[in-house]
Amino acid sequence: MSETASNRVDAVLLGELQGMACAPENARDVWRDLPLSAVNDLNWAKLLTTGIGEDMIWLNESMAENVSLLDFGTLHDYDVDDYLFQEEVNGREIEGYQKREYYALRFPRWARLIIDDKLHYATLSSLATHVTDQLEEQGQDMIQRLLPHEYVHGKNHGKQEKDGVLWDMQVDAGGLEQQLEELERQWFHYLQQRWTELSQSFTHDAPAVFMKDTSEHGEANYLFLFNNAVALERTRWRQFLSDCRQMEKTFSEVERHLEQAWKQAENWLQEAHQNILQNYDPRVTRLRKKRKIVIAPGAFDSLLRPDEDDQ
Repeated sequence: MSETASNRVDAVLLGELQGMACAPENARDVWRDLPLSAVNDLNWAKLLTTGIGEDMIWLNESMAENVSLLDFGTLHDYDVDDYLFQEEVNGREIEGYQKREYYALRFPRWARLIIDDKLHYATLSSLATHVTDQLEEQGQDMIQRLLPHEYVHGKNHGKQEKDGVLWDMQVDAGGLEQQLEELERQWFHYLQQRWTELSQSFTHDAPAVFMKDTSEHGEANYLFLFNNAVALERTRWRQFLSDCRQMEKTFSEVERHLEQAWKQAENWLQEAHQNILQNYDPRVTRLRKKRKIVIAPGAFDSLLRPDEDDQ
């Protein structure tokens, strides 16, 4: 569906469900300003106009002009197409870019679909990506314990610029700021390496999908994890849920992989931390470009606006 057609659908739904008349070109802005409870009703209605297949699935991702989910038979078709696009862009815009091999779902995708006659917001990810995302979260907690730190206002925070105000937050680690930065840098590269290693190891396994209901706060959510590219090849968009269920394995296997990966990561962080404290020379600094962040007036207004259900 083109952007013009989508805007027209949005305008009709706003009028029919919310009693709000607006021009199609303004529908998206009106939609964004609605409380979450109203958006959920509209998303359900819109899914019935844009979703495809048995589950009325709709992928909440940007696509090229005149391209839709109908152009991809399987999840693998879509993922490979996106991988090739990203590789082309990176090769063109990043000097000295090293091409990477393809593995399933390097980044999570967001979708909407009907499960048991109810709208669900879904996250589609790979097992390797899910595990490394969880490692990253647990690792940040551990880094906080190893090198306690907090963010404080820098000397330029809040200063007026012509287009807004400066955002200047500085890390305070009690004098160990450079050691903290080095540990975080090494941790980032460790996670990149672990993602590749895990992805490679899962290619040898039988195709599997791990599914979990992650609903909370009255919002229906579902997590779908695919272990390798073959699992993506066997997942057709038009038969998404039935194909996933044919390959479904217990989610306890995901937890087992995560437990094993975290034990290795925990040991690595302990060793890296000790090595940095003992051997890192903070007088040797890496060259990096200084950045200045300017916040436009009203940029955070939507984050601070309460939903009508909270009032």
